[in-house]
Amino acid sequence: MIVYNLACNQHHPFEGWFASPADFEQQRDRGLVECPVCGSTQIERKLHAPRINTGAAPVTRQDAVEAATQPDGEIDFGQLREAMLGFAQHVRDNTEYVGERFADEARAMHYGEKEHRGIRGRADRDTAEALREEGIEFASLPFPVDFPNAH
Repeated sequence: MIVYNLACNQHHPFEGWFASPADFEQQRDRGLVECPVCGSTQIERKLHAPRINTGAAPVTRQDAVEAATQPDGEIDFGQLREAMLGFAQHVRDNTEYVGERFADEARAMHYGEKEHRGIRGRADRDTAEALREEGIEFASLPFPVDFPNAH
């Protein structure tokens, strides 16, 4: 599994997970990779150095992929899945679920009305775009961490 930092032609950043570089190219060329903010399918890869923190020593996503890669070059998807589940658990353990109040909470922290803390929740594309235009930094996760009863 490869994680790419991506951006659309409107410069909205997001991540995507792909089985291979060719998989990314195929999906992008077929219009299947879409910006979560504006819906554009004009997507390009960007430079990045992402990390997964599972609560243990920090591990880069590349390290996780390399650790899950067997000597014959095949990826142990079970091991990679465990790293992803660990990351999702870390997010759940270290953030507060605010659901549909995400934008309101993010704005209140950004403008100093509330103390900064880790939050997670939901926002539609228009709201996410408005937050970014206001200079409020946040990230969309490439997979859900809000499983039933997770908060």
